[in-house]
Amino acid sequence: MERKTLASMALMFALGTFILWGTTNFLIAYGEKNLEIDPKMFTAIMWVTMGSLGVCLLAYLWLTDGLAPLGTKMIYPIAAGACLGIGILSFVYAMSHSDMSTGATAAVATSNAIFTTMLAFLILREQMSLKEWAGIATVVVGIIILRI
Repeated sequence: MERKTLASMALMFALGTFILWGTTNFLIAYGEKNLEIDPKMFTAIMWVTMGSLGVCLLAYLWLTDGLAPLGTKMIYPIAAGACLGIGILSFVYAMSHSDMSTGATAAVATSNAIFTTMLAFLILREQMSLKEWAGIATVVVGIIILRI
């Protein structure tokens, strides 16, 4: 029963992510196109907000003794944060240019699971099932159809 509860919690968080990221993409497009907010200003405000949330989480962990020393392993969350930040900047930049539809841009940018899967397959030697390969093919075909 505990496994089923954990799976349903994971699904709820996945759905929350789906809704929050979709709302973020909508707010970016709406703010820049309909309200004519400068993309650089929009991105800067978004970054300050994200940074504030990160500082709050770090403070909470520090105050509740939830921090374990990472030592040299600290490079991994720092690198992940840098990749995420640069990725968000490039996504906002891509969404603010009309040479490609926002739907196709969002589809390409948010299909990063394909890249993650390919890295795991190539570097970590993880095995992929036929269903996973079919899923990747479906996403690629969907992106192609959006671009046509």
